[in-house]
Amino acid sequence: MSARPLKILYLMVEDTAGTLSIFKKQHEALGNECRYVTLFRSPEGFPRDIELNLPLMPSSGWFKRAKSRYYDESEMYQDAPGYPPTWHPKHWSEKTFFHLRDALWKPLIQRALEKYNLLDFDIYHLEGGHGFLRMNAWPFDELVKRGKHILINYHGADMRTRGVFPWIDELAEIYTTSELDLMERHPNMDYVFLPFEVKKFEPRFELHQPLRICHATRDRYWKGSDTIIEACEKLVKSHHIEFVLIENQPHAKALEMKAGCDIYIDQVSNLGGWGYGMNSVEALSMGLACCTNLVPQYETFIPDHPFNNVNRETLYKELVRLVEQPDLIVKLREQGRSWVERTHGVNAVMKSIYTLYFRENWISELPDAFND
Repeated sequence: MSARPLKILYLMVEDTAGTLSIFKKQHEALGNECRYVTLFRSPEGFPRDIELNLPLMPSSGWFKRAKSRYYDESEMYQDAPGYPPTWHPKHWSEKTFFHLRDALWKPLIQRALEKYNLLDFDIYHLEGGHGFLRMNAWPFDELVKRGKHILINYHGADMRTRGVFPWIDELAEIYTTSELDLMERHPNMDYVFLPFEVKKFEPRFELHQPLRICHATRDRYWKGSDTIIEACEKLVKSHHIEFVLIENQPHAKALEMKAGCDIYIDQVSNLGGWGYGMNSVEALSMGLACCTNLVPQYETFIPDHPFNNVNRETLYKELVRLVEQPDLIVKLREQGRSWVERTHGVNAVMKSIYTLYFRENWISELPDAFND
């Protein structure tokens, strides 16, 4: 590797999946320094590192009310146009707000940059393509001129409904995503599986009596949750299963509820992205059988996947098939645990990231841990 350990910084508006602490731990295990900065506190209760807790949080009640005043709700769910989709303020009021907020935030961020020496890192991972400010690329435009490297990892809504910030996007050398549909929305995207500490969970493959089926959601629209709830409530009556709805729960509580189930249903709509997300990764790690809607592109991309492919029309029928074949549930659970360890296990994911570093000559060789 390089003559000295790498210094790697992650920046994210708020940690919504719990991956930042995983990345930090794994980079440090390879002998490098890693910190992560979040602009706001996550309601999920994930571990924190440098949390700025800036004012005018976008998830606050007054912010949401103001947003709904200027936007038709249907606009919030529409895909942004362009290749890649690009964000620009839609209203003069939005432009004014973000300029004023940037002016308020900048001195607060400046103090944090100095306090934590945040301008002295080698590689900057910008989660969601967001910088410290909304309307310009400060300080990353200057950091690039000093030879620093930027990797942008795009998440679902960041690109689908918001779009990239062109003044940030143009600075990056590597673009990654863990969501397959985003590969078709940006010209330079690499796919990286979500990292998860699979081995922290001891799977159980014995079935509960009665069988327990669960679904987790924070926004019923994106996952087709109403369809899922309807099918499961019908199954409660027809086959006497138990249905566990995990809705707007803290992460620790959601994990506890999920661990006590046999089957997890992710989504049936593909509205919030194709396929599956961290909820399924967690469920597979626990040894649950997972149902989700996989489009043909996803079936081709992960042909050895363990998912039971469902949609709005087939969900109830497929659940009946599983409930009436308990041996099949156990088989899917065992296959799922093996698959998630191969694909989402931290060593496999970190190897893919360092391979990208190596490809771009950010490092001279791969760490010994990956030379197997």
